[in-house]
Amino acid sequence: MPIPAQSTPIDRVGILDIGSNSVRLVIYELFGSAFTPVYNEKVLAGLGRDLRETNRLSLDGRKLALSALKRFKRISEAQNLSHLLVGATAALREAEDAADFIAIVKAETGLDIHPVSGREEARLTAKGLIAAIPNARGIAADLGGASLELIEIDQGQVKAGQSYPIGPFKIIGNNLSSTHEFNVEHIRASVTQQLSAQTKDKGYAKGQTLYLIGGAWRNLATIHQALTEYPMHTLQAYRLTTDAARAHAHWSYGEGRDDVLAWQGINKRRAETLPYSALLLDILIDQLDPSEIVISTTGLREGLLYDALTPQLQARNSLFDGCRDLARGNLQSVHFSDPLFRFLEDAAINFPQCFQPENELRLRRAACYLVGIGKGLHPDYRADLVFEDVLYAPLAGLDHKERAYLSLILYSSYTKSATTPNEPAIQHLLSQSEQNAARCFGAAIRLAVVASGRSPRLLDNFSLSTTATTLTFSVQEADKDLINERVHLHAERLANRASLVLNMTELKP
Repeated sequence: MPIPAQSTPIDRVGILDIGSNSVRLVIYELFGSAFTPVYNEKVLAGLGRDLRETNRLSLDGRKLALSALKRFKRISEAQNLSHLLVGATAALREAEDAADFIAIVKAETGLDIHPVSGREEARLTAKGLIAAIPNARGIAADLGGASLELIEIDQGQVKAGQSYPIGPFKIIGNNLSSTHEFNVEHIRASVTQQLSAQTKDKGYAKGQTLYLIGGAWRNLATIHQALTEYPMHTLQAYRLTTDAARAHAHWSYGEGRDDVLAWQGINKRRAETLPYSALLLDILIDQLDPSEIVISTTGLREGLLYDALTPQLQARNSLFDGCRDLARGNLQSVHFSDPLFRFLEDAAINFPQCFQPENELRLRRAACYLVGIGKGLHPDYRADLVFEDVLYAPLAGLDHKERAYLSLILYSSYTKSATTPNEPAIQHLLSQSEQNAARCFGAAIRLAVVASGRSPRLLDNFSLSTTATTLTFSVQEADKDLINERVHLHAERLANRASLVLNMTELKP
């Protein structure tokens, strides 16, 4: 049953993801088209570990999975969710005893499991990617324990998709950490043979972005961030050049294999899949010759949820809904954001910019929706806390550069401090001119907030305009008492940031 537009602002939906390696419950809160994970628990049951040897589910995996599903069902009932969606993939669609296990789960938990086909898994995975990266264009590669799904995506539209039985449990088997079983040349030949003919038939265009989906590739990206001392610790939309991805893959299945298997903070059952996942990435780079590699933290689970939304909800802007959700509870923000954007929009045409005009406008509007998120925070720490909140918020439609830019806009709307709480990230992701562009729009927000006291009614009494050389800030004659020394100071700061001459002498009649 589709999830309709909410009768209340918040809906809560659970997703049960029964994969070949993990069984996971994720609970999401929905706000418009934005959904935020508020509970996430997984068990690495390894249902598909014995598929290669026996074509049956792992006995230990069955026990662990059933125990996890019983617990997750109880949690779901206690949470009073509006919907509980179930996605079961390769292990439960391929194992000869899958029907028996599904019947046991039904009898003991009441959960009704219908494994998705390989093509349907590919489609839903692509939908999950699009939910987080609406303008995605390229090839999505979703790696599970038993299968790999390749899906072509063009500007948010799902095109061809196919499932390939080349997950680590299918190619290597249960003993993934065995040096004897991990014969690089043998694995490469086997996987390449299965991939090459089919990818050729599918006609995947080379030189596209390759989006990596799945826990194994996320963990490889985590290791890469640690090795390179990458300053922003979030994986969604983490970009690597093809050369960097290939070098990391070579190290991960080669000389660094033992380090990867013992990597601190990564579960042993997950870690032992990483060398194979790195080798598979190396093979995909050979086969597809991608222009870049992008990590996606969304996939099948988010695809199940996104696919269940009504067309009206899918058509909404998930970034803007996410920003509204982040600012939820602040009535000043709710009523002030749209007037603020309208007040700044025309004048900001002559402000310095970081992105192409359409994207710049999108990020400026998002900043206006977030303008009230510092409510209730101690003034001495407000700017720092808002900066960190925006930098790591679960907002869709942002790459790392855009996150840094949006965070710096909000930070600059609270303070003129020259350094941020994560200065390495800002310096790594934004040039000096791009930093100035963010600080300029932040200063414009600050001027509007200070002048109007966050009142949309008072904001209407002011006018902000620009030419190529001048910033004019005007107020109606009857309201000139609203201009004080503090307002004048922020107008000067904005003009300096924009490299414009300030004019505050023209008053409306």
